[in-house]
Amino acid sequence: MRTDRLFIAGLGTRVPELFPVAEAVRQGLYDARTAEADGWRSVAVAGSEPAPELAARAGALALRRSGVAAADIALLIHAGTYHQGPDLWYAPQYLQRRLLPASTVPAFALHQGCTGILDAVQLAHGYLTAHGGAGAALVTGADNYGTPLFDRWTYAAGWRTGRGSVLGDAGSAVVLSAHTGPLRVRAVASSSLPGWEELYRGDERLHPPGATAGTPLALGSRMAAYAARHPGAAERVAADLARARTALARQVLDEAGVKASDVTRVTHVFTGHPRYLRTLLDPLGIDPARGLLELGRTLGHLGVNDQLVGLAHLLETDAVGPGDHILMMGNGVGISLACALVEVIARPGWKPNT
Repeated sequence: MRTDRLFIAGLGTRVPELFPVAEAVRQGLYDARTAEADGWRSVAVAGSEPAPELAARAGALALRRSGVAAADIALLIHAGTYHQGPDLWYAPQYLQRRLLPASTVPAFALHQGCTGILDAVQLAHGYLTAHGGAGAALVTGADNYGTPLFDRWTYAAGWRTGRGSVLGDAGSAVVLSAHTGPLRVRAVASSSLPGWEELYRGDERLHPPGATAGTPLALGSRMAAYAARHPGAAERVAADLARARTALARQVLDEAGVKASDVTRVTHVFTGHPRYLRTLLDPLGIDPARGLLELGRTLGHLGVNDQLVGLAHLLETDAVGPGDHILMMGNGVGISLACALVEVIARPGWKPNT
C-alpha cells in the first residue's frame, strides 16, 4: 500500500544490558556447538523489567524526539509476541496512562508475532487517513522473555529456523504523523500464509492454553512434531516463506517507486549468521552487507522490536542520511509477513537515549 502522507516524527528504543553468549555456554544455558554454529555473541536481557515498562521508556523517548504533544496523539497501538502482564489486563491502557495522561483516544493491543510493529504502522496509517489525516499515532512494542516457562536459548531446539534463533528483550516505539517528520514511509504492506499455522501449533492442544497449565514453551519441538507427520514439510515451508517474503518486498518497492538497487540498508529479523541474510536478500538483488548482521548478533532476536531497533541504530550512528531508502522486512509465526519502505528526508540528529 502506497502511503502518500505518513511520516516518522520520532523513534525510541529501550535495549537492556547484554548477556554474553560465552557466559551462557559456561553456565550450561546454551550448547557450545550450537553457539559456535549460530554466530550469536550476546543477548539483551531485561531481568525483572516488565515488557510494558520497556515500551514506556521507548515511547517516552519517541514522543520527546518527535515534538508531538501528547494531546495530539489520536491512536495508540501496542504490539508484543509474548505475555505482557497479568491475564485480563492489557498493556495499551498502562502505556496510555503513562505516556498520554488525560488521553481517552483508542488504545489497542496487537498480538501478531514478530511483524506486530510493521502491521501496526499499516493499521495506524489507515486510522489516520480515515480521520482526515488529523493528529498522530503512537506505536509501541516490547517483549521480555525471561519467564519461568520460557527458555530464550533453547525454545527453537529441534527445528532449524535458518538463523538459529535466540531471543533478547527490548522495547521500541515510533510516533507517526500525517504532516511532518524526518523520515517518510513510502509504502507498507502485510500478508500471511495460514496454511502453515499447524506447523507452529504442532501437537499442543488449544485448550487449556499451555501457559495456564504450566506447559513450558517449546516451539521447536512443536514444529518438529508436525514435520514428523508431514515428510518434506521443512523444505516446503522454507520455499513458501522465501517466495512470499520476496514477493511482498517487491510489491512494496514497486508501490514506493523505488528500485532494489536504490535500497541503502535493510532492517530485518535479527540473526547471528550471514546465511540468513543471503537467503533474505539475494532474491531481491540486494547485497547482504546492507543488512544488520553485526548489530543483530549482539542483541538476539528481539521479538517485535528488531525493525525499529535497527532503524534507530542506523539513524543514531549516521549510517543513513537524506535521500537514503531503508527496506524494513519482517516475518513471524503463523506465518505472518510485513514490509515497509522508508525514505530519510532529513538527519534527525538523534543520539542514543537522548
